[in-house]
Amino acid sequence: MQAWVQEKFGGPLTLKAVEDPTPGPGEVVLQVEAVGLNFADHLLRLGAYLARLHPPFIPGMEVVGRVGERRYAALIGQGGLAERIAVPEAALLPVPEGLSPEEAAAYPVSFLTAYLALRRAGARPGESVLVQAAAGALGTAAVQVAKALGLKVVAAASRPEKLALPERLGADLTAPYEELPERVKALGGVDLVLEVRGKAIEESLTLLKPKGRLVYIGAAEGEVVPIPPLRLMRKNLAVVGFWLAPLMGERPLVEEALGFLLPRLGKELKSVVGRVFPFAEAEAAFQALLDRSHTGKIVVRL
Repeated sequence: MQAWVQEKFGGPLTLKAVEDPTPGPGEVVLQVEAVGLNFADHLLRLGAYLARLHPPFIPGMEVVGRVGERRYAALIGQGGLAERIAVPEAALLPVPEGLSPEEAAAYPVSFLTAYLALRRAGARPGESVLVQAAAGALGTAAVQVAKALGLKVVAAASRPEKLALPERLGADLTAPYEELPERVKALGGVDLVLEVRGKAIEESLTLLKPKGRLVYIGAAEGEVVPIPPLRLMRKNLAVVGFWLAPLMGERPLVEEALGFLLPRLGKELKSVVGRVFPFAEAEAAFQALLDRSHTGKIVVRL
């Protein structure tokens, strides 16, 4: 079968013929239909992700495909950019009927992260949340999940033209980053921040109300800024970290999230698919992932 292989950190992908997967005990072979790309995949290729692999490896942690006649999604550490992959049966996630392979590839990471991050923050109906990168894959999911949970949503993005998308998805207030502090302070602050930028964390802390909570999900802008403890003390703020991968092993938590998400996906919660690339153009798909003008989920389609 064909697969895209990362031969060395920071290098290009190589399309190669590799052996077909042989399923082990408790595994099935998934015939891959689509792969959702995430910033974590980019970091994995650089050797900069929280879980580090040693090359050579096949990137792609979010896949959708078929086992027989049934379509499933799966979150895996690596291996998605291939025609077939062996997946533990326990890792298979249901796909609601009516979702295309592209839409299905845009749901697991983004919607599970959005729901579980808000849950980790103890979000309560009526509270307000700041969603950064609100036109991206996670941002569009977070806006919708937050609204479904009864929250007021402030959506922010790097460019004003990106804000029409989260506004259509239900955001109560939108602002480009340069106008965000003034807009949020006029509201009296927010209760929650979903932090994905990294370098803006000090600013984010100033936007929180007393007893506010910030969930640190990532540092997409490439800088990790120290968190000043005194700033936390002054307003009794809390900062919690979030990493989806280890939480996927907590089955009751995953079942709770799926119980909330699956009945709503394709209805009040819609996967936002951005650009779709054929399998032969996987490297171009990664370049699009890093383009700050993109919106929604970048998907590679087999």
